[in-house]
Amino acid sequence: MLYSVLIASAVPLVFLYIVHWLNFFETHRPKLIFLALAWGAVASWLSYLVSHPLVPILGRQFVSTHTAPIVEEIFKSLILLYLVRRADYTYMADGAIYGFAAGIGFAVSENMLYLSRVDVNTGLIVAIARAFSSSVIHGCATAMVGIVIGGFPLGRASHPIVALLIGWTAAVLYHMAYNRITFMQFGQWTLFVIVGFALFGLVLVGLAMSWGLRREQKRLRRSLGMGAGVSMGEARLVQRIEDLDDLLEPVGKRFGGDTRDSVANVVLLGAQLGMKQDLLKRTKDAELRSELATEITAVKRELKRCRREVGVYVMSYVRSIVPHTAWSMWARLEHAMATSSAPAYNLWTMLDARLSVAPPSATSLWSKVEAALAAQNRDPER
Repeated sequence: MLYSVLIASAVPLVFLYIVHWLNFFETHRPKLIFLALAWGAVASWLSYLVSHPLVPILGRQFVSTHTAPIVEEIFKSLILLYLVRRADYTYMADGAIYGFAAGIGFAVSENMLYLSRVDVNTGLIVAIARAFSSSVIHGCATAMVGIVIGGFPLGRASHPIVALLIGWTAAVLYHMAYNRITFMQFGQWTLFVIVGFALFGLVLVGLAMSWGLRREQKRLRRSLGMGAGVSMGEARLVQRIEDLDDLLEPVGKRFGGDTRDSVANVVLLGAQLGMKQDLLKRTKDAELRSELATEITAVKRELKRCRREVGVYVMSYVRSIVPHTAWSMWARLEHAMATSSAPAYNLWTMLDARLSVAPPSATSLWSKVEAALAAQNRDPER
């Protein structure tokens, strides 16, 4: 049973790590992820208290396919109403992560309930099946609510309740569809079908987060700059934040891994600063504006401290990594040399041809000397 418990709890947490990894800006807070996980476990208990008494009345299949998805998605998503009013909820990727965390907390708790009702042999099968199907479903459904509250697809709603209702609708329909599929008969393909449907939801969440990342990058082009407290070189790095590891590889080779990590932290802080400043301009919530102003001041202070730790010389080098090709002569020259095709003839090929050994011919001085020496060797008396 120990292996069953580990699979039923560890595998869903791995999926949470994957979703967390997709947020390149790292605007989420670990403590809030743990809070969402804990709330998911509480939501599982509350949902059980509501749904379980309905089973003898309405039947297990009706409860599973109609009432349970509604009850569960409402309870799981309540934590997002608290988080969306905080400055830590910067953009839709944060909503996806916090929502997914709440769903995973719910799923792990529910998995333990199922495992408590089966024997050891059956428990391993149940753990594997639920870890790769229902656990992912719970995470993705609540992530959908978080994504909609965070601004997908039309931007932040004037009131979070409006976005919450839209998110609930999407999550409930997705959850209902999954539960209906589990009651269908697909023979030996049943497990593959339900796992495939669950992973399809995970792909949708990933695509939505990717779309949100691109949208935030476009916004950051307008909000970042000297007025935002971020240099233009750092701003250009932020625009290519998904390639940050590759872009900062020269820093690691030249100054060491610790310096490279410090520089990456500076870039991420600059991105977070720009996003919070942009959110401050767009939000109408007075309480949220006050919290954002405090957060922005703290981020600016931390950004200055991190820059001092890295040093002026290293930061100057970093700012030159992504040159502004519109004005940089060296960058334009490098680009021209890299993209231009090599000419058929140039100085080096001409010299190489002239210096290479020519084939012997009757009129060549070197061929005459070589022939005379060869004849002398054949006739020693000459």
